[in-house]
Amino acid sequence: MVAPRPRAPRRSLAAGLAALALGALAACSGGGGTASSAADAGLGASARAAVSSGADCLAPQVLDALGFAGAASGSTAHPDVPEAGPVPEDFAAVSAVLCTTGETLTDAAGRWAAVTATRLEGDVRPLLTALTGSTTRPAAGTSSSPCADGADRADLWLVDALGAAVRVALPAGGCGALPVAVTEGLDALDAVDVEHYPVELVGPRATSSPTPG
Repeated sequence: MVAPRPRAPRRSLAAGLAALALGALAACSGGGGTASSAADAGLGASARAAVSSGADCLAPQVLDALGFAGAASGSTAHPDVPEAGPVPEDFAAVSAVLCTTGETLTDAAGRWAAVTATRLEGDVRPLLTALTGSTTRPAAGTSSSPCADGADRADLWLVDALGAAVRVALPAGGCGALPVAVTEGLDALDAVDVEHYPVELVGPRATSSPTPG
């Protein structure tokens, strides 16, 4: 007579299955945390302003921000630039370029609305402090309200020692008066170069009546 085989203990089998399940859950949990951290890091990186080869007050995106939508289709084309964003922590700014509206120029064609490009040099630390302060930094994911017709507008570039530049997001999208801290930071710098560029013909010069042939 053949002796019956010993049966496997149920408790040991159950314990093994439980350990296997716990291991799988731990692996899934760890992978999810890593993926979440990577996603958060990616979002943080994308929120920072991208670096351009130089500051340009006549780039299409800058003209649009200054209220000159469609003015970029002129005879002189300027390359696209990134959207404005928060100041990157690793960007070493040494100067700034402020693009503003409000000036007009007159030539043979008539009166033009102009963009003023002002290069500013000096101690940029007060300006950087103002731009990164919680009271002046635009909240992430928010968009500025439409700018009223006729309101002055501004767009700001920060520039490093090699000429690379970033467009910095201004409170209220640069529409109207800037916060006092930002204005004081700009006023502390020296304007070393100011250029006015005609952008939009707002008052065409009247032409004489045609002479009959």
